[in-house]
Amino acid sequence: MRRVKRLFALLSCVWWLGCGAQPQAPSQANPAAPTAPAPSNPPSAHSGTAAAAASADSEPVFHQATAQVNLPRVKLWIGSREIVSELCHTVTQIATGLMHRPSIGPDETMLFIFAGPRDRSFYMKNVPFDIDVAYIDSEGVIQEIVRLKANDVRGVPSKSSRIQFVLEAAPDYFTRNGFGPGTLISTERGSLAEVLGPVAQLH
Repeated sequence: MRRVKRLFALLSCVWWLGCGAQPQAPSQANPAAPTAPAPSNPPSAHSGTAAAAASADSEPVFHQATAQVNLPRVKLWIGSREIVSELCHTVTQIATGLMHRPSIGPDETMLFIFAGPRDRSFYMKNVPFDIDVAYIDSEGVIQEIVRLKANDVRGVPSKSSRIQFVLEAAPDYFTRNGFGPGTLISTERGSLAEVLGPVAQLH
């Protein structure tokens, strides 16, 4: 039980960012600003979610050392268009994201699911290509789209503190398809929060 409590306490101090997750020391954690600047030894994060990379000997590593395969997929509606996206909702999936992949296809997407809204920040450790990222609120509405640069370990924080979902795609994917801030994203069975929120392992 002590080990479970200690693990929970550790995870509560980890801010999950871009493609990979970055653990922060408790003294740097700020509940009002979970996407604070990365510490001098930045945790690992990839495009779309953050990879929990070990920044020191004492830091655990949550992300995989190889690219993820056979991720679950979900059918989404973005505006009036139907797509199928890879889905990340476990600690390891979110920590790894797009890490170690050589590229992303022009119509490939990866959706990150969190249990509730907060600031989000994503970065590109171990991701050798640019991507665009949509920060999405609890209602499933795109709030902003940002460009993440290949192998850039500096987190790109969301402007909103209401972000519960993050969708990663190839550069210009959103522009090319006419998806911008204000676009609603949902599943074929209902809203993102109703259908996907309950499976999230991270807040």
